[in-house]
Amino acid sequence: MPSSSATRDKSPLAVLLDPRRSGPKLEQDVRLEDYLNDKIQTSTDFGNLKVLIENIDLQKQQLEKQLRDAKSKLQEARQSSAHYNSSMLEQTQEFQRQQASVQKRLMIVTNAHTPEEATNRLRGPLEKLRKVELANSYVEMLQEVEDLANEARSHLPAHPKEALRPYIHLKELVVNLVELQGPAEEAAPHLVTHVQNTTKRLWVDMKRIMTDEFEAILRISNWPEEAPELTREWSDCFERLLDLQSPEILAAREPIVLLPMEVLCRNFVLQFRYHFFGARDTAQTKHLGTYFFEWFLGTIETWEPFLRENVTPVLAAHFRGSKLAGNSLHVNSIAAFITAMLPVVKEKVDSLLLEISNEPHNLSKFIHQLMLFDDSVRSRFDYDGGNIDCGWKGLLWDVLDTWFDRWSQIEKDFALERYREIIQSEDSGQIDYDSAISGKTKTTHGATKVADLIQSVTEQYNKLRRFSHKIRFLINIQAEILDQYLGRLADSLERYMSVTTTVGRTLHGVTKEERARLEGIGGLESLCKVYGSADHIISKLKESINDEFFVDLWEVLQERAKVTSTTDALVGSMSYNEVKGCTSDAVGSREEGSVFDVTIAAYQRLANRTESLITQAIKYSLPNSFKAYLTKPEWTTIGEVPISPSIAITAELDQPLQTLKENSIFLRDTISYAAYRRIWRECFDTLQDLLFQEVLLKQTFTTLGAARLMGDIDAIQSIVDSTSRGAGSALSMPKLKDGVTLLNVPLEAAEGSMSLKEVYEKLYSATQSDEVFEQLGLTRLTSLEARKIMQNRIEAVASWTEEPDF
Repeated sequence: MPSSSATRDKSPLAVLLDPRRSGPKLEQDVRLEDYLNDKIQTSTDFGNLKVLIENIDLQKQQLEKQLRDAKSKLQEARQSSAHYNSSMLEQTQEFQRQQASVQKRLMIVTNAHTPEEATNRLRGPLEKLRKVELANSYVEMLQEVEDLANEARSHLPAHPKEALRPYIHLKELVVNLVELQGPAEEAAPHLVTHVQNTTKRLWVDMKRIMTDEFEAILRISNWPEEAPELTREWSDCFERLLDLQSPEILAAREPIVLLPMEVLCRNFVLQFRYHFFGARDTAQTKHLGTYFFEWFLGTIETWEPFLRENVTPVLAAHFRGSKLAGNSLHVNSIAAFITAMLPVVKEKVDSLLLEISNEPHNLSKFIHQLMLFDDSVRSRFDYDGGNIDCGWKGLLWDVLDTWFDRWSQIEKDFALERYREIIQSEDSGQIDYDSAISGKTKTTHGATKVADLIQSVTEQYNKLRRFSHKIRFLINIQAEILDQYLGRLADSLERYMSVTTTVGRTLHGVTKEERARLEGIGGLESLCKVYGSADHIISKLKESINDEFFVDLWEVLQERAKVTSTTDALVGSMSYNEVKGCTSDAVGSREEGSVFDVTIAAYQRLANRTESLITQAIKYSLPNSFKAYLTKPEWTTIGEVPISPSIAITAELDQPLQTLKENSIFLRDTISYAAYRRIWRECFDTLQDLLFQEVLLKQTFTTLGAARLMGDIDAIQSIVDSTSRGAGSALSMPKLKDGVTLLNVPLEAAEGSMSLKEVYEKLYSATQSDEVFEQLGLTRLTSLEARKIMQNRIEAVASWTEEPDF
C-alpha cells in the first residue's frame, strides 16, 4: 500500500466529487481520502451517500457540543480559581489586620513596646486561666459521675435494667479515662482512681440493694429450713437480679456465680464456715477433706430435686433465645448452685494445703481425696463448668499449679520407698508357683509386687487433667522404678555369669559354696527368677498399653510431637529427645507405638538374654553329664537280644537321665510351654549331635549293643514324653533315631523287609541306596553317614568279606 498521498493512486470516485477544486485538498488530507475510499468502493455505494452525509453531520454536531462543553468548563474553572485566589488574598489580609490589632492591644494592655514582650507578660495569666478551666472540667466530671451514680441507685430495686444504663455509662467513662491517661503521661491519677472507685462502690451498692430484697423474701419463707413456695414476687426478684448482672454475665470468660444463686447459697456458705473453719472438731486438720467434701456432695444431693423443679425453669426462661442458652451454668440450676458453692470450698482447700504442706502423708492423701472429689462432682451431677468440650477442670487444676512439684516428689519418694521394701523383703526373689496357671511362666513375688506398685502409681495420676502432669508421673516415677528393677535383674545375671564362667571367677573371685549353689537346678532357678520377673513385667506393661488411659496418652503425645521441633521442649521443660528416649522411638512418626515401648524392649532383651543363658546352662553341661556314657566300651557285647521292653538301659545313662528329668520337670513347672520348647529343642539338637558323633559314628556295635543303644534312646525320649506334657513329639531327636534304626537292621529279614546284608550292599550301591532310605523311612541321614553307621555294625562288616565298590 502507498505510504503517502503523493504516490497514492487517486480514487476516481473522489475526483468525481470535485475534480477541479476538491482533488488537491483531498490529497492533502490523507485521513479524509482514506475515509472516502473506505465508504465509497463501488458505484452502488452512491445510494448510501445521503446516510453518509447525515452521519457526518451528526458527528460534527456532537464534536461541536463537546467543544462548547469543554470551553464552558474551562471558563468556570478559571472563574473559580480567580475567586479562590481573591478569597485567599482577602483572608490573608484580614488575618494580618487582626494580628496587627491583637498585637497593638496586647502592647497597650501590657504596656509593652513589642508583641513578643506582650506575649511573655500574658503567659502567666493564661496558664492560670487554663488551670481554672481544667479545675472546672474536673468539677463538672465529678458532678457527672455523682449524678450517674445517684441516677442508677434511684432505679433500684424496681427497675434494674434502667439502673444499668448510668452504670454502663460510668464503666465506659472509666475505660475512656484509662485509655487517655497513657498518652497524657499518667495525668489526673486521682480523678481516674475516684471514678474507678465510685463505679466499683456503685456496683456493690446495686448488688446489695437487689440481693437484700431477694434475701428478705427468702427470710420470710424460712429458707433454707423449708423449701419456699415459688410466688410471683419470688420469681420476679430472681429475674431482676439476673437482669442486673447481665453485662457481667455476657462479659465473663470464666465460670461466674449468678447473683440469685449466690443469695440462695449464703446460708449454706455460713454453715460450711461454721463447721469447717475455726476450732471445731470437724475443722481439724487431721480429718483432711473427709468431712467437708462429703458435706458438700450431700448438700447438693439434698437440694437437687427442689432446684431442678423450681429454679431450672426460671433460668431456662430467662436465657431462652440468648447465646448463653446452651451453657449449663446459666440454664441448669444444679450447675449454677455448685458454681456458687465452690468458692468457699476452694478457700478451705487452699488453707488446708498451707497447713499440711510439710506433712507428706497428709498432703498425698488430701490430693488423692481432692482428685476423687472433682471426679464425683463431674460424674454425679454432670457438672462441666460451662465447658461442653473439655468439661470442668476441677479444683485440682489450680491446686497443682502451685503444688504439683511438691506432690509429685512426695509420691516419687513414697513409690521408691515401697520399691525398696519390696526388694528387701525375704520372698522378693522367690518363685511364686501360684502366680500363673500351668503352661505359663511363673514370676517371683518381687516382680508381682513391683507390677502392682506400677499399677498403684497409675491410679495416683490417671485422673489428672493436664497432659504434662501425666507424662511427668510416667517418666519420673514409673519409668524410674522400672529402670531400677531392670538394673537389679541385670545385676543378677551378671552375678550368675561371674560365678559360672571362668573369666568371671577369675575377675571377681568366687567361693566353692557360691559355685555349688549355682550348679544344676540351683543355676536354672537363679536364671528362671530373672526370666520370670522380666516376663511378668513385660506382660503387665503390654496389658497396660491397651488400657484406654495409656492409649489416649500416646495419641496426645503423638499429636504434640508432630507439631514440635526436635530441638524444642515437648512436655513442660522436658525436651523432645528426652521424652522420646523414655517412651518410644516411634514418637513423632507414623509408626504404631506406646508410652512403654522403650521399657518393654529393654525387658525383652533381658528376657531373651536370660533364655539364652538357660539354654547354654543345659547345653554346656551335656558333655560332662554324658562323659561316662560316651566312653562306654560295652557296645560290642555278644549275646541274645532280649525282648524290647525288658532291655535294661545302660548303667552310665542313669545319672544323665536323672539330671535331664530334673531339669525338664523344673523348667516345665517354671516357664511357659513356648519357652520350654525353644530351650529344649536347642538342647536336644545339641544332645543329638553329641550322641550321633561320639557314640553312633565312633563306636562299634554288635546286634545286642545296637539294641541297647536303641533302648537308651527310647529311655531318653520317654523322659521327655513324661515331663514335657505333650511337647515330646516336638523335642525328639529324629536324626539320631534314623541312625539307630539303621544300626538295628536285623540279621535275618522278615517278610517284606531287608536283611542287614541287603541293606549293607544297597547302601554301597550307586543306584539302590535310595531304596534303603525309602523302605526304612530314613529322612535325615546322608548316604555317607549311613555308610559310616553300617561300618560300625560288626555283623554287617563280617557278612561281607569284600567291601563293595562305590
